[in-house]
This record gives sequence, C-alpha cells and structure tokens, in this order.
Amino acid sequence: MFHQRLRLLAFSTLTAATALTGVAFALPAHAAATPQYTLKIIGGQGTQVFGINKNGAIFGIADESGAVTQEGFLLQAGSTMMQFLGAPGDQANANSLVSPGGINAAADVVGFTESDKTGTITAAEWPDSSTPTNLGSLAGVQNLVTAPEATAINDNGLITGFGSDGHGEAGFTIQGSTVTRLPALPNGGVDVIPVAVSNSGLVVGKADNSTTGTQAAEWSNGAITALGGLPGSTDSQATAVNASGEAVGTSVDPADSDGHAVLYANGTVTDLHAPGTGDPESDAEANAINDSGVIVGQGGNGDAFVYSNGQATDLNTLIAAGSGFTLNVATGINDNGVIVGTASLAAHPNETFGFELTPIG
Repeated sequence: MFHQRLRLLAFSTLTAATALTGVAFALPAHAAATPQYTLKIIGGQGTQVFGINKNGAIFGIADESGAVTQEGFLLQAGSTMMQFLGAPGDQANANSLVSPGGINAAADVVGFTESDKTGTITAAEWPDSSTPTNLGSLAGVQNLVTAPEATAINDNGLITGFGSDGHGEAGFTIQGSTVTRLPALPNGGVDVIPVAVSNSGLVVGKADNSTTGTQAAEWSNGAITALGGLPGSTDSQATAVNASGEAVGTSVDPADSDGHAVLYANGTVTDLHAPGTGDPESDAEANAINDSGVIVGQGGNGDAFVYSNGQATDLNTLIAAGSGFTLNVATGINDNGVIVGTASLAAHPNETFGFELTPIG
C-alpha cells in the first residue's frame, strides 16, 4: 500500500492524451548498457502517477480537456484510456480539484476533492472509478473533523484519513459507516496523520508530541506506537507498509539536516542509503514497499531509486538508453515488481510525465 500527496506544478497546456511522436529527445547520461526494465510513458505533459495496485491499475493526476484544474485519474491495466475521477456532485468532472491518495486491489480509489467555487475540502471514494462517494458526509467524520482527506484504502475496504479538529490534525479510519478516531502519542500529542494501511489493518503515518516532535508512527488494535527515526532525528514519517508490517518513509538525519529514505522493521530503523543521500539539493524519501520487501522512492540526487537485496540503485541506470526521459520519483511498486512514478524530459525539466517500469525476464 502507498500514498502520494498531490503536488501542484506549473504545466504546459497539452492534455494527457498528447502523443510523443516526432519529438527530438536528448539521451540521458546514466542509462544502462543492459536494461533491466522496459519503460512505458503514461499520459502527456503534466501527468503525475501516484501508485499502482496488485492488478496493475494505475492512478494519479493529469490534464483533462475542459477542466479548470488537473484531475485525478484511474488507468486500468492494459488500457490506454484514462478514467477521470469527478468530485461528488460535479458530474462534469471539471469544476473541482480531485486528488487521489490510495488504491486497493479492486481499483477502489480514495482521496479528497476541493470545490473551485467554495474551497470546501472533503474526503471521497471512487469505487472502481464509478460515481464518487462523499466520505465527509458521514456523521462520524462530521462530528470529528473539518476538511477531511482520505489517504489510503486496503483490500477489505478500510479507509484512513485525517482532518482538522480545531487543535491540529486528527486521524481516523472508516469501515463501512463506522468512523474510529486514531489515538495521539502520549506527552501532549496533537497531530495524527495516517498515510497507509495494510490488509491486516496496520496503519502507518506520522504523529507528534511535545517531547519528540513529529515522528513515524503505527496504529494497531486501537493503540499507537512510535517508530522513531535515525539517531537524534526529531522529524520522521512512514509513508507505506506491506503485508509483513515493514514500513518505509523518511527520517531527517541531524548530521546533515537532510531527509534519508528509511525502512522501519522489527523495531529497527535502517538507512537505505539511496543515491545522493545527504545531497543538499534534495531529500531522499522511500515511497512504497511490496510484499517481497522491494522499496522504491526518490534519492537525494533527485532521481528515482529501487532498493533490493540491501542495495539502492538509481532506476535511470536500469533502463535502455535513448528514451530522453529522466525518472525523477518512484511512487509505487506492486508484487509483480512493476514500478510507477513521475519522469521529466532533460530538455524541459519542468514538464512531467508518468512512467511504468516492467521487469525484463
């Protein structure tokens, strides 16, 4: 499971259906002599891919013709047609921001929407991309928070989310119509932000208190446990969790004040030493982990990486030369080892494209 928050960037006016033929691409300097993945570009300029489910369904955001903002989309495995996700009550799919946050095996997507007319934010669910459900209208959510956002959904339909309770961010789960508040850390904990959930119901994210600051945390059977961080770190978070309860995320190392991609497992925090870790230009972050323990994310060098068998590798060194694309951030990986994320063109670094990598052999 995984989660990727919406990042609004400056995009060109081309739509997600824009063809890439006829474009002269510069060759990336770090492409592999023997590629280990085949590269497929998803969408056109402005596309960002946030994740992939076990069956190969992909979700993210892209330009939709006639929309006033970028829209969330679902792309089923084997399809070339994006299904754009509308906001509750916005049947034209064009008048509200739609930001998907998570997906399960059934291709049920959750996230949040923001009305362009009122600015109202609400959590939403799109069951297999069908008519969206306004999760914010549930009495349990209304009685707990305002401006709720859904962040993840597991294969049993358990949804995680958070919103403002007037003091900070309050986290919750939704199962059917039952809304349960997630506990804060002791010693003055205020903010609770769940980000991902496993199929067993283990929730991970971040929380704070008055003594340790913000740190990675997990919630199980109604109890919260701090996962900690690298030695001396006062800022960490968990972003994904697999079936074994292994979580990944980021921890700021006080030695260089930069984010390091880390693994939380068996009470231990392990630095993945992603490429470029400690580079002042960018923080390293781990964004997803599959049930085999393979991890993907973004290195401190600004490139996507994969971590397997104790080694982190820049994904740009594992694809064939000649694509013209740089893989900037990997956001999802499923149990078949298919990796997705966001790429850019060397000649136009501010333009983004989605990518999908399929293992060779």
